[in-house]
Amino acid sequence: MKTSFKVHAALAVVVSALSLLTSALTLLPGQPVPYGGGLLPAVNFGLAFLLLIAMIVRWCALETTGVRLSSSVQWPALYSLPRITRIVLACLFVTGIALTAGSMIAGTSQQAGKAENGRYYAIDINSSRRERVEVSKSEFDGLVKKDRRAMHAISGMLAAGAATMTLIIGQLHPSTGWYLPPPQLDVLVRDRRSG
Repeated sequence: MKTSFKVHAALAVVVSALSLLTSALTLLPGQPVPYGGGLLPAVNFGLAFLLLIAMIVRWCALETTGVRLSSSVQWPALYSLPRITRIVLACLFVTGIALTAGSMIAGTSQQAGKAENGRYYAIDINSSRRERVEVSKSEFDGLVKKDRRAMHAISGMLAAGAATMTLIIGQLHPSTGWYLPPPQLDVLVRDRRSG
């Protein structure tokens, strides 16, 4: 596998791990971490989205070589990755699912609104007009944490998906002289090209 695939996947794993760590930090008591603004969720999602776009470009490049990414090729390519790599990717997905599900299960009929002049507002999502409701500071902090937990977990899973697909594409990509697929993958790729 080319080094560029490994670097791309490693960056995606790092972004995923940092997003999931930030999501897990919202489980701690006290103020949301970090408290100010929505810049961190935007940066996390932006990085994950860029890595996903780069993965899609690599996928298109692989498709032009004649290799089709069907499930019959993806699973053997995934299983041909080192065991520790598969374990790390699985842990990232399971953590992301658990954090997202925890945020959804702890559902409430309110979303964090704004803090203005020392007063805290939430948005009632059950009302047809999405009314603003005044809440205490602790309720507001809880709503902010819940909202950010889901956003960070979703961007973490997006980055983990980009890492996984980048490694699969790297296993199947024939553009390098170092391409040495396991025998079962080589047979699948040859069968796809001839058919």
